[in-house]
Amino acid sequence: MKNELKLVLLFVSLSLFFTSCDKSDDNQTPESIGLEIQDENVFTGKKDIDGHIISYKVESKEELTFNVEVTIDKNTLSASVAYGDETIDFDGNDVVLTHKQKEILLMLGEEISLFLFKDKSADNFTMAEYTLLRLLEYWAKSPSNYKYSKVKVKSPKNVMTDLKSRNEGVTCIRKNTVVTANYDDDRGDVNENILVNGDRCIGRCGSGCPGTFTIASAWTKDCLDHDRCGRVNGGSTNPFDRECGDEYFEAADDYLFGVIRGCRG
Repeated sequence: MKNELKLVLLFVSLSLFFTSCDKSDDNQTPESIGLEIQDENVFTGKKDIDGHIISYKVESKEELTFNVEVTIDKNTLSASVAYGDETIDFDGNDVVLTHKQKEILLMLGEEISLFLFKDKSADNFTMAEYTLLRLLEYWAKSPSNYKYSKVKVKSPKNVMTDLKSRNEGVTCIRKNTVVTANYDDDRGDVNENILVNGDRCIGRCGSGCPGTFTIASAWTKDCLDHDRCGRVNGGSTNPFDRECGDEYFEAADDYLFGVIRGCRG
């Protein structure tokens, strides 16, 4: 059975964020992204971006479970994502990426995305490709000096919350509503009322607007907490602040499973 994203999302509607980019879609070829293998369950490649060697591999050996490995400058990040029970097994080998290396992850994701969506169509968009793009963006959004360790994330199926507590699992929020963002920094616990989507797509699990990827993204409480923490502690142009490591970790399941849960904003 083909693991296409549209087959999994029988319970939700998939919203795509097609973004504008200065690059010409005509230049996006398999060679431009270093593509080596592309089929229903495997997507692999390797290329040089600004002098950084980066390879990527995602494969599925069982239904709705995908193993992802990304190596940049000999630093390897891996994850096993099981959509059936909504778990993620991360193993970052205690790697610490530089800010530039994280930018390279985003650049790779953008180039792959432009290649996949060059005709603005998601008809052949597989779960393997979706999983790789979501993880590239999630890994790139880590706080500065963040150590990618070995850890398991399990998303609670049912979370009762009044949107005022932290670590809510995947809790959907709606654009143009006010939600209390909760995070902690050197001041202690912070609670702030934030207009969802009020500033550069705050609350969306991914890059601020205009976004980097032409891909569906979720709008969730944990992503709002992380966005606000990063913008306060890292400045408006640097969301990779070390203050926000716990908020970053709590948003992992939101990045991967938020769309599946129907958190379309």
